[in-house]
Amino acid sequence: MNELINYIILGMIQGLTEFFPVSSSGHLVLFQDFLKIKNEGASAEIIAHFGTLFSILLFYKASFFSSKNENDFFNPDTIKLLVISTIPAIIFGLIFDFEQFFNYKFVQYSLLANGALIILMSLLKNSFSFNFNLKSALLLGVFQSIAILPGISRSGMVISSALMLGLNKEKSIQYCFFMVIPVIILSIFYELLFSSGFDAINLLDGVGLFLSSFIFGYLSLYFLVAFLKKFDFWWFGLYCIIVSIIT
Repeated sequence: MNELINYIILGMIQGLTEFFPVSSSGHLVLFQDFLKIKNEGASAEIIAHFGTLFSILLFYKASFFSSKNENDFFNPDTIKLLVISTIPAIIFGLIFDFEQFFNYKFVQYSLLANGALIILMSLLKNSFSFNFNLKSALLLGVFQSIAILPGISRSGMVISSALMLGLNKEKSIQYCFFMVIPVIILSIFYELLFSSGFDAINLLDGVGLFLSSFIFGYLSLYFLVAFLKKFDFWWFGLYCIIVSIIT
């Protein structure tokens, strides 16, 4: 397969599945096996993460580059909540070695579990009466940390659990994607510091990978936010269960 096409497909998969509640890491494992796409190593992961990071910044530019309102990214209260939400992911990431789970068979089972959890939490929507505070931020952080496992969706766990806790839907969606910003940045630093799998990527391939993950990341964000205004999350849970059965 042509190298540029390989990078564009990887960027497309990363962009489309990073925000959809279907697990980007799980789909990368499945597609690499199914389409015989080559894993391009840490260099490609960092570029792809930058693409999805910039898609979030563009999509939420009005509230990201501001601190005036309570929901703005740089509002002191939001920063406090994001710090608390990020702690569980840091602890889980440092304590456990998750690389052993990046295999086809594990992803099949974890996608099944992901789908079942999303459906269950969708059925339990508004079962609790939490507000956005340090306690709910910590709980959302715990659900986010579970998604370190390939096949478990970060957005699926966070948004579904937020709605189960009774948190405001629109604010939960925005907060979920704000939560991913420090996680992506930390994962990039982790790759830079500890990965030994860096390979040289020529300029054209790198630009193709970045633009692909950026464009498809933005489009997936736009579609998901519009979808969730009218429909429930359980549709994505059903999709994950079907994929786990047929793959």
